[in-house]
Amino acid sequence: MNETAADQLHPDHEPVSKKPLSPMTKGVLMICGLAVVCAVAWSFLTAAGNPDPTTRGTNATSAILDIGILVFREGLECILVLAAITASMVGANQRHRRAVAVGAGIGAIATVITWFIAINIVSGLMNNFNALQIQAWTGLLAIVVLLTVMNWFFHKIYWGGWISAQRRQTKQLE
Repeated sequence: MNETAADQLHPDHEPVSKKPLSPMTKGVLMICGLAVVCAVAWSFLTAAGNPDPTTRGTNATSAILDIGILVFREGLECILVLAAITASMVGANQRHRRAVAVGAGIGAIATVITWFIAINIVSGLMNNFNALQIQAWTGLLAIVVLLTVMNWFFHKIYWGGWISAQRRQTKQLE
């Protein structure tokens, strides 16, 4: 019996039957995707590549669209992270999904609380620094956090799975 790399990493993986999407669903998804691409392109072209809803002369529709695209992009990023975390939770590991859902809920509440704290901190910093310096430092901090989490995730999932697959193969050879 030939095992794929995914089966070796997740021995309790149960095959999932995929139901094809209906033509109506495919059409709706394509229209929604096209609408998002058009909205992003319009925002990019009208803002000369740098949409900033706080600039003077920005109409309300443009500001709402710019902020909406930002929130949409961050939401997609959140979904991607949660999908990456729960992707390995199949079979016996499926019981961990509830903990991830609870953690995501707590994270959403913590986000609102952190937003209020951040607003107070940033308004205090605006007296000493300009907005670009604050954006640069918070961007660098975000990159460091992202790289740290990504490094941990890579070592935990991929290397841990690879090492366990190698150990299983070694035991089979003995």
